[in-house]
Amino acid sequence: MRRKKLCKGCREYFRPKEDEPETIAHCSPDCAVAIVRKKWDKDAKSRERSQIKAKKAEKREHAKQKREFQQNDLKVRKPAAKNACHAYIRERDKNEPCICCNRPLGENYHAGHWLESGNNPQTRYDSRNINAQRIDCNFFKGGDSGDYEANLRAKIGDEAVEELKSMKGGTMKRTAQDYLEIEGYYKNKIKELEKP
Repeated sequence: MRRKKLCKGCREYFRPKEDEPETIAHCSPDCAVAIVRKKWDKDAKSRERSQIKAKKAEKREHAKQKREFQQNDLKVRKPAAKNACHAYIRERDKNEPCICCNRPLGENYHAGHWLESGNNPQTRYDSRNINAQRIDCNFFKGGDSGDYEANLRAKIGDEAVEELKSMKGGTMKRTAQDYLEIEGYYKNKIKELEKP
């Protein structure tokens, strides 16, 4: 007589028949089916976990590639540098009057250039050339209501204004790394302003 075994299906003890193999692990065909289903379920869950893991790894890799691409993409870096620069100017000048008309800035105001940014790439990100302006002064008066230069001279001095004038015009080719550095510089300047 063979010794009893524990059925892996119903977890009950059974005595294998003499003609059954020594490795038998079930007491009935129903338990055999249950054991196989359990194994399939376990394998399916394992495959599902592997697929989820692979998808997460793929997402991480995609995010990494996207970050690397954006770090080297001029279409991303250029506006990011501009936004950081203008955010710094708005934060720096938030309690100042409009550089053009000396009236209060109001809730919404711009960071306006004295020497226009499109034709003057050397002064485009120079914080001396950019100051807080009322929207109406920036949009409807061409960025200068007439007093911008006089008020700028009072704010930064004649020497700095003349230096800005000497940088007028020209061309300048910037790389994505240049824009990244400009963005980082102005983000750090904002943090400095926000310190108590």
